[in-house]
Amino acid sequence: MRQMTASELAAKAGMNKSSLSRYLSGETIPRSLAINKIAQALNVSPAWLLGYDLTPEGEPIIRVDMDKLTEPNRARLLAYYQALLDAQEGGDGRGST
Repeated sequence: MRQMTASELAAKAGMNKSSLSRYLSGETIPRSLAINKIAQALNVSPAWLLGYDLTPEGEPIIRVDMDKLTEPNRARLLAYYQALLDAQEGGDGRGST
């Protein structure tokens, strides 16, 4: 994602390459300090690095199981989502009235 080699990442994170290689291969699990260093070096949130449903910046990703919704509720959800997108394009987040 950042177009960095393991050596470059290790140097930027302030750790030795062999430790980073063991983390990347799954041979060992990094401690929280190492996770924080790697996340900082990559400019991502530690939670994202750990695989939580977040953007790299740490914002939550909202997932919806559409199969659990009835067809009318699916249509409502999609219409509401589109209305939010349309309002956002209006510039102030409230849409135009």
